Amino acid sequence: MKRPLRIAAAFAAAVAAGFAAASCASIQRDVYYDAPAGEDPAELAEIESSLVLSRAVPGAGDLAAARSRLAALAAAPSSDSARSARILALSAEAALQSGDRAAAARLLAGAKAAYQGDEVAAVVESRLAASPAERLAALQRSSATADGGYRVAAETGSALLALGRIREALVAFDASLPKLGEEYALLFGDERERAWSLRDAESAPSADASAYLTREPITMLGMAAVAQSETTAMDRVTGGAPWAAGVLFERLKAAGWYLDQGADAKAPATRKDAALFLWTMMSRGDRAMAARYTARYASRGRSPVPDVPLGSPYFDAVLGVVEEGVMALVDGSVFNPDGPASGLEFYGWLLAAAAWR
Repeated sequence: MKRPLRIAAAFAAAVAAGFAAASCASIQRDVYYDAPAGEDPAELAEIESSLVLSRAVPGAGDLAAARSRLAALAAAPSSDSARSARILALSAEAALQSGDRAAAARLLAGAKAAYQGDEVAAVVESRLAASPAERLAALQRSSATADGGYRVAAETGSALLALGRIREALVAFDASLPKLGEEYALLFGDERERAWSLRDAESAPSADASAYLTREPITMLGMAAVAQSETTAMDRVTGGAPWAAGVLFERLKAAGWYLDQGADAKAPATRKDAALFLWTMMSRGDRAMAARYTARYASRGRSPVPDVPLGSPYFDAVLGVVEEGVMALVDGSVFNPDGPASGLEFYGWLLAAAAWR
């Protein structure tokens, strides 16, 4: 059974310090170049922001217009090699987003020839890599020479997450994203939240589980699939043999892990559905334990949780997961039983439930 781990403060501080040391500045800031007369010196920063936003939200930017404008800027003579490198690096990024990898590679080579220290060029080089491992290696090579460092650190967090190095990824994101613009927070926000949610995992989730670990509500079937993949709790049902998720879902539904016997496998799970699933897992078939809160509160005549009344079929499950620290009340007062249960939230609750006793 998987057991939670804690991020060591010393480890986090050491990695964060490493990223800070790789940076030539204490905070990411726009760089103004020796621009030709009439050119807005902040324009390149604005183009970069638009391209980052386009990565975060495909279709949000006009890539053709960006490429055209960058080509015009590149044609204007300038003695500033750093400006030339940034224009070519941004052009490479726009080409890459447009699906033109050959042009991106050519433009990247031009950027590096003009100036080796451009951080955007370092990012583009990593994005042209064939695998997460090669991507990480490219970023690590560039961290010693690239100006700045926070863009590289954020990309490094993404590469580390793809490689299953969860805690290192979280440190990289937290060392860089506060120093970057909102568009970077949008680009890497989901990955950073994923790293945070997975930080106590003993190892990276399996491919089967990863598909469900998002901000979106987990499905009824997804709860069974993730529980089978990431814990040994389903072994008492399956005998330790890997079952198809659909078969396991139907078996658990018949056994009372889901209140609605007609629940659709693809239906989104609510917080009360997650609570019942987890409490059933934790009680391990012990009926007295499963119903102990009904027995405890029967004489009092009311529930300590206002939106989960005594007599609710979810009452024992909700009180159980809350009292045992698996799930928490919302604002310390209500449970919000009909609220959504995201895949990432469920994974965290599942690890806590699996480690209980």
